[in-house]
Amino acid sequence: MNVNSTNLFGEIQKSKHIVIDLWICIDCGAEYEPSLNTQCPSCFSSNTKSKLNISVITNFGCQTDCWYCIWKVHRLKDVALETDWEKLEKFLTQYKNKGKVSVSGGGDCLYRYDEYEDWWNKFFNICGQLDMLVDVHSRQVFHNDDFWRKVNRVVVSSDFLVEDLEYFRYLSELTKMRIVHVVTEFSTINGVQEYLDFQKESGCQFTIKPLSNYDDKGMFKKVRETFPDIYFLEEGDYNIYFMPDNTVTDCFM
Repeated sequence: MNVNSTNLFGEIQKSKHIVIDLWICIDCGAEYEPSLNTQCPSCFSSNTKSKLNISVITNFGCQTDCWYCIWKVHRLKDVALETDWEKLEKFLTQYKNKGKVSVSGGGDCLYRYDEYEDWWNKFFNICGQLDMLVDVHSRQVFHNDDFWRKVNRVVVSSDFLVEDLEYFRYLSELTKMRIVHVVTEFSTINGVQEYLDFQKESGCQFTIKPLSNYDDKGMFKKVRETFPDIYFLEEGDYNIYFMPDNTVTDCFM
């Protein structure tokens, strides 16, 4: 490709045909040549994003139909483009120093797995070459021992433990697990205690989080007061996202 540069006097200098592996800026979307400080020359975003994790968002569909699902109102909910593997591999390579990437949805990343098995095999292959661990966020009940043994950690959302207990015991035998309970007005102190008891039994992690723009009748506050040492997530973005339209952003919505 032709690469133009500007010298100190503002004059345009044209280079010869040079092939450069460009990076993608998460703020402005510009492609740029990596340098020793790994900063986008347009907005110098790397310092402010250095503590974020990275996540790949799929749009494979979903059968769970959670009533509080924010993907139902997402601007990309009807976008189902083919993955641009060149862009995705550049994204993973750019942030391989993170050591780990999560895959989530956009629906559920394990929905219709038979149709997307080749996608997963290619993704695992790239991450293996980059020495990156893979976390999977899914509510899909998915019995596949070989798949889960490739996964560093499964992150599962659960409303009531009694509905998921058998499946969670299956998962905990194959990989590390984190259970996330979204606190609503229907949550109970006894229900949270059941999760904490299972945490001790299985060695998994347990996390609560509030539901955005929702009146939980004070339940989130009550749970935190009852269990002051419980791990919780505040509202907000914690990741740099590779989205289903093959763009990169640090704002999920």
